[in-house]
Amino acid sequence: MKGRTTCPECKKEFILDLPKDDKRHQVICPECGNKFDVFAKYDKNRKGQECTWEEHGEPRKTILSATKPKTNKPMIAAIILICVFAIGFATSFFSEEFIESTLDVAANVGLTSDVEIYLTNKTNLTIEDANITWDGQIIPHKQDGIYYKGNVKPGIQTIEITTADYKNQIVEILVTPFFKSEKKIKLAADKIYFDNIGCSIIIAIFTVFALFAMIACLKRQNVDVAIAGSFFGIFSFGFFFIGSILSIIAFFIIMKSRDEFKDAKKGKHF
Repeated sequence: MKGRTTCPECKKEFILDLPKDDKRHQVICPECGNKFDVFAKYDKNRKGQECTWEEHGEPRKTILSATKPKTNKPMIAAIILICVFAIGFATSFFSEEFIESTLDVAANVGLTSDVEIYLTNKTNLTIEDANITWDGQIIPHKQDGIYYKGNVKPGIQTIEITTADYKNQIVEILVTPFFKSEKKIKLAADKIYFDNIGCSIIIAIFTVFALFAMIACLKRQNVDVAIAGSFFGIFSFGFFFIGSILSIIAFFIIMKSRDEFKDAKKGKHF
């Protein structure tokens, strides 16, 4: 077996290989050539008379990286997320005002979207001979009851539908930036208003994700929940997209401090 010893003459430390027994072995120092005896097994009675050695092995491998000091980043992310939750919660109750104010900002900065309207009757048959008026212009018919208009400003837009067999109908359509707006209209009532209840429910759902992420940050647990919750919190929007901006900030803070969550490391502390 291998071991390490020190020459009593020149104090040179070196490694040697000896049989594993209690016998005396003579070794030669590779530095000065001095000959001396060593025992593979340490005996305190021989201390000071002969040289002994200690078993030599490979350096111990690191099992875990050093524990990093905790910071206040998860707490900052939690404070931001509670603001996202409060803004989103308020927005879900005043969704119509939120939509109008937020999309007005998007329209003022020049954002536009495309709109496709799918027109049917009560029996779900497509209507291809209708005239759809939008801002004084008639929308052209593409195919299969689909009417298309491009470069539309975001917001709640009002159109008028005129056909030979039905009453003139006024419809409100929600146009959002970045995504093509698709609206299926069934000619039935005199006027179809934009339904903001569905919008309120969607905002409330994404707001709850931000709440779960906030709790995970406060406890410094479940980093996956914190990351996912802050990401989905982006879609809570809030007035003038404040909720989305705050959620993005919280998301990056959590990503920077994810090692501080208790479940971020899979090993054990010794």
